[in-house]
Amino acid sequence: MQPWQDVFAVLLAGGRGTRFWPLSREEHPKQLLQLFSGRSLVEETYARIRPVVPRENILVATTSLLVTRLQQMFSDIPLENFISEPLPRNTAPCIALACARLLAKNKDSILIALPSDHYVADMNAFLEIIESAVYYARKGYIVTLGVTPTHPETGYGYIKFGEFEHEATENKEEPKHRARKILEFIEKPDLDTAVAYLKAGRYLWNSGIFVFRCKQMMEKIRIHLPGLADLVEEVVRLEALGAPSDALLTTWAKMPDISIDYGVMEKAQGLVVVPASFGWSDVGSWRALRSFPTDDKGNFVRGRVVSLDSSGNVLYCTAGILCTVGCKDMVVVVTKGACLVCPVERTQDVKALVEELRRRGFTEYL
Repeated sequence: MQPWQDVFAVLLAGGRGTRFWPLSREEHPKQLLQLFSGRSLVEETYARIRPVVPRENILVATTSLLVTRLQQMFSDIPLENFISEPLPRNTAPCIALACARLLAKNKDSILIALPSDHYVADMNAFLEIIESAVYYARKGYIVTLGVTPTHPETGYGYIKFGEFEHEATENKEEPKHRARKILEFIEKPDLDTAVAYLKAGRYLWNSGIFVFRCKQMMEKIRIHLPGLADLVEEVVRLEALGAPSDALLTTWAKMPDISIDYGVMEKAQGLVVVPASFGWSDVGSWRALRSFPTDDKGNFVRGRVVSLDSSGNVLYCTAGILCTVGCKDMVVVVTKGACLVCPVERTQDVKALVEELRRRGFTEYL
């Protein structure tokens, strides 16, 4: 498989990953963590897409706090390919800005938007799915990758799909993986609903990975977020003029704080999904690591850890030594200066805990 010259990718690397506190901090968030290998999650994402996208076609959207570190990490990516967000504004503004930048140079460019902090087990299967998604993007469709559920999951959004008909090319070229029509985007369900979705076979997990022609995406943004479309075009104009950073900051501050999912995808018509199975996880909280046990007791263990009669835990230690006796279904994380202890079932609340720390003024631990 050779890289496509007209296909670009943007690594969405501006998240704070607060649900992975205390390992994830503002200056070292989740996408920089080495959870599964000697490479960070964002490095794994780059390596995953690199076989089909030339390095000069890869963009990185991140915060002004992290941009220098990521430029050093990906020294083979041109500096102008980095999108530095002066203020956090979620994924819609950075995807819109990536589209606007690319359209200024190539009216037919295709963009793959990738979260930078996910896990994929089967890289070859992932690339096959991407190849099929690019096929449909060339036809003018906005495509999302929907992961075939393996269990009733309450931590993911879902996509309900139906049948989809499209015109084949004259040479009857067809992708390996067929798209389906998106009928509905659905919020995270309760357990009974997730069980029903699994049995129905018409629902997929929303991976948050999108493939589209920039032209089509900007058309949707102009319909559903017209103010955002105007603002990103103003940013591109200011960048071309070499405007001072305060002018860019003023414009960026006006951007809506909204995800591309809520702002565009859930409202737009004519979207398609390619069902996928490549061993995916969004690694959304400490609980997710229980799917990757490292011992015969079902514990996920990293660092210096000694356990007796303990099972189903996530045990992560980067400072000193962590010891447990009789612990079950717990998350215990020990880092320099901060420790987290909580039941596995409460890991979604770590985000609220971080906000409580901020409210109480413990910002040095964030």
